[in-house]
Amino acid sequence: MRESLRRRIAGIVNDVLDSRITTDAGRSLPAGYNPIERIRGALLHWVEVPFNGVRVWCELRCPNATQIEQCGDISNIAELSKSGEGEAPDYTRDEILQIRNYQENLCRLVFNKPTLDNIAALVGERDFVLSEKREELRRIRERLEQNIGSMTEAEKNEIDARVCSLELQLGFILPDDAMAFAAKWAMGNDVSHVKTLTRENLLRAASLAKTHGKAPSDYLSGVFTDHNKADIDLRASMLLSDFLREQEAVKQGGYRWFGGGGKKRG
Repeated sequence: MRESLRRRIAGIVNDVLDSRITTDAGRSLPAGYNPIERIRGALLHWVEVPFNGVRVWCELRCPNATQIEQCGDISNIAELSKSGEGEAPDYTRDEILQIRNYQENLCRLVFNKPTLDNIAALVGERDFVLSEKREELRRIRERLEQNIGSMTEAEKNEIDARVCSLELQLGFILPDDAMAFAAKWAMGNDVSHVKTLTRENLLRAASLAKTHGKAPSDYLSGVFTDHNKADIDLRASMLLSDFLREQEAVKQGGYRWFGGGGKKRG
């Protein structure tokens, strides 16, 4: 009986939340460079956020471009190879720390109910996941201290990587999945076309912009946030500069000898 009542209450709560959450399903998104608030249709939204795999309803705020810029200097455009496909860069520990700090700053902006401070107060020393990670870190350091003389370099590197991962996880309030989800939501990755951009898209836009004295973002159509505009202009201009520098290097070394024939490389 008690379990049946609990399910009924949960159903009522879910119905209420479903009626309050704003989604983009069935709605035409505004093309161009718009504030994320306009693209999503409202300033505040009830969203299911994963916390160590458990989805929790939270009210998230849509930050504006100025607020996002104050969080740090991180591009939202994927690393692009010459084939136009995204690459998975090998980040250093300092770069990972910079990205995590950026994500946490975004989370501080977007969490409205609860706030990040509310979450920190709830977590504290009572979070069993963090407690387990602290204990694991203690055991690893103890093992390293006792066996470092007999370990191979591969074993040391493996332990160093795990220690680095645990230290990063313990250094931030939110679990990895919550932080990544909220940061992507704040950037509008789920409602914009920024992640579909290719190297060729950006190079073409930058070339046209250079020819006509405009901004690269003027030559890319789709749904983008106002923050994407500055990001696109910077990344496209950098790609074009690199491309022109490579072309100049090829031009300077344009002659190659083949078997004494003195043929020019095209």
